[in-house]
Amino acid sequence: MAFCGGTILLLMVSINVISVTGRIIFGEPLVGDFELIEVACAVAIFLFLPLCQLKNGNIVVEAFTLRLSNGKKIILDLIGDLIFAIVALFFSVRMVFGFQDMLKYKEETMLLEIPVWIPFVPAIFSFLFLSFICFYMALAKGLELLTNGKPKWTA
Repeated sequence: MAFCGGTILLLMVSINVISVTGRIIFGEPLVGDFELIEVACAVAIFLFLPLCQLKNGNIVVEAFTLRLSNGKKIILDLIGDLIFAIVALFFSVRMVFGFQDMLKYKEETMLLEIPVWIPFVPAIFSFLFLSFICFYMALAKGLELLTNGKPKWTA
């Protein structure tokens, strides 16, 4: 999924280069370039979320946990992973409802008339996969607590 997100980022750069080049050389930018960038940026971010969680790449503020024992930090991480899993699962369910509304009302972007439901598809799958990853990370941290060490099968 993250590979697809990276590919989308490369396409976004290409679209910007084409648009700026067209504006400089021909005096005419690529029509709807901001719409394409908007949709691509959203999809790319969604596709990076599961890998970021798997690699523990999310921002952590350690100001309050500096003096805690390693076991207490693991417990807090486990609770955070479970909360994040529930939120990601909730978002995926709510996005299914949004997806249904976008299909029902046939909403489109203004200039290119791209159906707005298209970015919902990868976002829903990404959030579902993110919730799976969060539950997996919580399980790994639970096993780490029980075995007093990091299991070999974690990321």
